[in-house]
Amino acid sequence: SKMAGAWEVLYTTAPPPSNGKLGPFVGVAKQAIDLVGGGYKNILQVGSADNVWLSAVLDASWEEWNGELLEEKGGGETWRAAVVDANEVASGGEQGGNAPPSSPWENLTNMLGGNKSDGNKMIDYGATSWKVDFETITISLFGIPLLKNTFPENTARVWKMTYLDDDTRIVRAGRTGNAEDDVVFYMVRDSSLYD
Repeated sequence: SKMAGAWEVLYTTAPPPSNGKLGPFVGVAKQAIDLVGGGYKNILQVGSADNVWLSAVLDASWEEWNGELLEEKGGGETWRAAVVDANEVASGGEQGGNAPPSSPWENLTNMLGGNKSDGNKMIDYGATSWKVDFETITISLFGIPLLKNTFPENTARVWKMTYLDDDTRIVRAGRTGNAEDDVVFYMVRDSSLYD
């Protein structure tokens, strides 16, 4: 799949260290995805390409997101319920068989894979989105691990793949799955992690 491998973050609205900053130091943020093993790494490297002297590596696992909002905000609701107007659903706007979309949100859910079955929308959130569970973060100096911390259980984010081709990837990521929490990552393919 096009998603597998290493990516360099060229632009992001995310806070440190995902934006390439670690304390007063500025480096390069990268991501590495193992599709077969279900692993994921956020990597921050400070120094030149051939002499990284400070690094932070966040190890995580991922699974297809089921649309359930994460606990920090709106736990128990689905993404669709959080963004579709409840009055519209109550008035039958979302149930109308083959009726044209009645809102921008319905257009969006159709684009994200919604389909009608027996008059109900079935959305495959996992087709475009992951739940990423943070596991550990390791800080290293000159390749020697100095600090390794384990994240508390259920520390997770939702990653929504917005665009993907052989060389470019755009992701919106957030703490809960609600669009209001999203930050943007613009990435390009990176072969230097495996050189």
